[in-house]
Amino acid sequence: MNLLIFLIFVLLSTEAFAHKPLDTSGPATRNSPIVIEKHRISWAAYNSLRDEKDVDYYKLSSVKKGERIYASIYIPRIKRLKDFNPVLGLIGPGLERELDGLNSEVVEDILEIGTGEGVILRKSEKKARKFFEPFTQTNYWEKQHLELLAPSDGEYYLVVFDPAGKGDKYLLSIGEEESWGIKDLGKFPAIWWKVRIFVEKKISTFIIAGLFLLGFFYLFYSTIKRFR
Repeated sequence: MNLLIFLIFVLLSTEAFAHKPLDTSGPATRNSPIVIEKHRISWAAYNSLRDEKDVDYYKLSSVKKGERIYASIYIPRIKRLKDFNPVLGLIGPGLERELDGLNSEVVEDILEIGTGEGVILRKSEKKARKFFEPFTQTNYWEKQHLELLAPSDGEYYLVVFDPAGKGDKYLLSIGEEESWGIKDLGKFPAIWWKVRIFVEKKISTFIIAGLFLLGFFYLFYSTIKRFR
């Protein structure tokens, strides 16, 4: 019972489980984007880029004028990713053209921007803040964020790309409204496992999981023995 109470507390108080994980196993192109039906709910996309031509598109469906759009980038604290700085952007109707210093020709070559759409880009130039997620015990560098009120009704696309060609792993956080509850407790073990493998903590993950299973079976055996 104490373990259950602890898990519920963690669920309702930590940032990791304020964000529901998105399925990023399929394509993430402009024609076949990762679709987000309720963009105001907190989502987490654990994904990766391959090279400077690779762009991940996340479609925000049925956005209403005046609705708040929020997204931020986190990079797993892995040594090789120390200088990995992907660009975060938003494409959609009614937006201005803000390239944050990026070359216009490069942007047009990389991104697919439709007629009547604008684009807002955000680079990470400041020193990244370190962020520790307590439930999965994983570490990140917190990079840039993008927030605005939608200027028009329509479909918007969050994009992540790396003009420098150092494509690698990133976490895209979308939305701000928490929607987890007690019924989601059963998803914890799978999410914990996937997140830790994503940030390349394989050895410690296997050790922790093994110790947990060993303790579980010992408790189960002790309980059965007590009632015999």
